Amino acid sequence: MMTLKKIGLRILLTALLLTFAFLGIFEAAPALILQPLNLAFVEKKDPMGQHILDTQVPEYVQAEADDKLCFHHEVLDTEYSSEGASVADLNNDGLMDIATGHYWYEAPSWKRHLIREPAYAATRLAGLSDYIKSYRAGKGAGGVWATSYPLAFFTFHEDVNKDGWIDTIALDITSRGGAWFENPKGEGAWVEHPYVNASRNESPLYADLLQKGTPQVITGHKKAGATAGKLEAISFLADGSSTAEVIEEHDDSGNNGATNFSHGLGMGDINGDGLPDLVFGSGAGIATGGWYEQQRGEDGATQWKKHIISPMVDASQIHVLNVGGDSKPDPVAGASHHRGLFWFEQQAENSWKAHVIDDSYTQLHASAIGDIDGDGQLDIIAGKTPLAHFGLIDEDEFGTPVLYWYKKFKTEAGKTQFARHLISDEVGVGRQISVIDIDGDNRLDVAVGNRNGVHIFLQRDAGTGATCGK
Repeated sequence: MMTLKKIGLRILLTALLLTFAFLGIFEAAPALILQPLNLAFVEKKDPMGQHILDTQVPEYVQAEADDKLCFHHEVLDTEYSSEGASVADLNNDGLMDIATGHYWYEAPSWKRHLIREPAYAATRLAGLSDYIKSYRAGKGAGGVWATSYPLAFFTFHEDVNKDGWIDTIALDITSRGGAWFENPKGEGAWVEHPYVNASRNESPLYADLLQKGTPQVITGHKKAGATAGKLEAISFLADGSSTAEVIEEHDDSGNNGATNFSHGLGMGDINGDGLPDLVFGSGAGIATGGWYEQQRGEDGATQWKKHIISPMVDASQIHVLNVGGDSKPDPVAGASHHRGLFWFEQQAENSWKAHVIDDSYTQLHASAIGDIDGDGQLDIIAGKTPLAHFGLIDEDEFGTPVLYWYKKFKTEAGKTQFARHLISDEVGVGRQISVIDIDGDNRLDVAVGNRNGVHIFLQRDAGTGATCGK
């Protein structure tokens, strides 16, 4: 008969073996630990949008396989160096190149060139040793999170200094700021010119909100150490400097688009007065978003009037489209931290009805619009960001990284619906999607950057090696 001493010793040895096994797996394959923990402890209810999902039936239908419109997938890079990819002719050869904030890829070979050295080595989920290093450095678990993403999130383009060469405009992870990088005209290093020290909106906008003839970077701007700040439109001057127009200072009583962890900005003429307005999504713990009505005084000065949109979601990019067909613009947005792609029907004055387009996947951290099939109607492009929250927080963090485009149509009964077409189920999206004709064939293509690298999807005819998704 086994004595109590032997039983205790066996229990102790078993516990030690299990502990070492757990720690070893956490170091070598952290996903095996994080995935079941995520499924066990993440709240399945969506605090921002679950009430919308509970009350609305999804409006998408799965499209049949398209034997004409297909996409050819090209892998430009497998390194995780950015959460977005943008498209511009950076070397003045007439071909469209791809830029990601740290690198640019030269068409048509897609040879990689350096813009700036990547600040973070964000290539995998953190193992146990990464957490130990972070704690020893006095940064706690937050130190691992801060370095688990690349510095570069968004990249825009403009010839900032008017020398005939396109420069890149970066807006980095929200704990950092932004800079524009001066094109060296084919020789030398790209010179960095900072323009904002810290941002506070994870889905900034690059558009001519102020109607100056050139776009502005619209984002939250916070002082170092602050959790929130001002919502600003930042313009670049010909000498490379910048000016900022404040849209609203931070208001502790509610969300202003620059609140801590604010998500979502978009531009459109919401009230039909001919002036573009600014739409913003919800913030951390705040289920409402809104829009700023742009007004012009008799002296020509710009003023902003704030309106609330409720319910709203923690949006990715917000697109203002006439979805309902009643001449009233309607915001379209995906939920970055939760589930669903939505449109918000504008009804009576400051009254909104939420519609669920698709509730089948989570983490829609990026979306775009474009006329994919060339029929004169804007389509919606959206997808899932893989491991958007470092293996935690989301109920489907490890789900299939899909990328879809949605075509709006009306049923015989006059109901708005969307035909969902698959572009890819291998890559997903980051925080920025570019939809533009990359290869010069007058058809829109798609470029993304995320944890899976840098990828482009080129429209091709069926039978040319391209995938015709359902």
